[in-house]
Amino acid sequence: MKILVINSGSSSLKYTLFEMAHEKVLFSGTVDRIGLSGTTHEFRVGLNGEDETRLVDVTDHGEALDEILSTLTNGPLDSLDELPAVAHRVGHGGKYKEAVPVNSDVVREIRRMTPMIPLHHPAMIKEIEECQIRMPDALHVAVFDTSFHRTIPDYAAIYGLPYRYFAERGYRKTGFHGHSHQYVSGKVSEFMQQNIRDLKIISCHLGNGASVTAIDGGRSVDTTLGMTAVEGLIMGTRSGDVDPGLMPIIMKEDSLSPDQTIDMLYRESGLLGISGLSRDMREVEAAALKGNDRATLALSAFCHKARRSIGSMLMVLGGCDALIFTGGIGNNSSTVRFKILEGTAKLGFVMDDAKNNGQERTTPESPVLDISHPESGIRIFVVRTFEELMMARECLNVLKIVREQKQ
Repeated sequence: MKILVINSGSSSLKYTLFEMAHEKVLFSGTVDRIGLSGTTHEFRVGLNGEDETRLVDVTDHGEALDEILSTLTNGPLDSLDELPAVAHRVGHGGKYKEAVPVNSDVVREIRRMTPMIPLHHPAMIKEIEECQIRMPDALHVAVFDTSFHRTIPDYAAIYGLPYRYFAERGYRKTGFHGHSHQYVSGKVSEFMQQNIRDLKIISCHLGNGASVTAIDGGRSVDTTLGMTAVEGLIMGTRSGDVDPGLMPIIMKEDSLSPDQTIDMLYRESGLLGISGLSRDMREVEAAALKGNDRATLALSAFCHKARRSIGSMLMVLGGCDALIFTGGIGNNSSTVRFKILEGTAKLGFVMDDAKNNGQERTTPESPVLDISHPESGIRIFVVRTFEELMMARECLNVLKIVREQKQ
């Protein structure tokens, strides 16, 4: 059985086609710079096929979807009828705690949650609607970044606001990156040959978006991202934690509207805002290495916030068996990993510098790399995440339930 997973960004459309019998990747790709000059479609056959890239004339997500479906039906698929279900990544599930078939109520709830995740939801809604038009016979399943964090207890999720916002409006920490945190913690459990129910794990998803999650027995019990996708760590263009009392002051001083303030927090802050150079950690690191003071400050602030969050999660868990680095930065930046864990040996974190800086890298076949020193009381891992596989599994489960209900 084949499942198509689609992950829509504001100017990109990523996709992965799975054969679920063996959880095998048949085809994957990304249409990038949608609506901009130089739109590209990069794709590959299988998990390790060579990338092919071509320029495409695509002005919106509907045309990007046409490009993708045409490529699939001229390659691994004879017909779209081979796809019984499509998984659509959705940032915020709102009242929905787990993956569900898409209907008008689900789309309405996703739209209602758009203020909580304004960078992502408009494109996600557009992609779902366009896909339903082109594949009316397939089961469309919404899979939510927030689902994994539904186990966070109320005392960890509630904000210190008047209780009515929690009780009546449901304003609480919901977290994101759930598929990533769930996948990497499961892979580490397998690597350690220990039941995940017996493990306390801190997972650091560090990329353009970033979060740290405490996982106790396979369940998320706390995380740094909140009800919105701007709380917590410093990110590529997002501010992370800011003194809430400062925001109305800035709004008054700079005559900013609420929408302008949101734009500043989401698009003009983070690594880009501090460094004045880039949201890309690779460029920030390179500039810091050349002595750029603002780049150095951005790098140090990013690592400090991550370091502080790991310490918080260590206390939440009351101990830790494994620390995971994942995401584009976590997986690829030995500098960031070193700066985060520097001087933490007394807490149990002892990294093997040779392994951290060595040539060995995670691969799709070997997604887990142990960079712990033999004397480390807490195992330290770099793990290549695979969010799409988690989404495909959730989609398949929903498909099975729907089919059983029809029998």
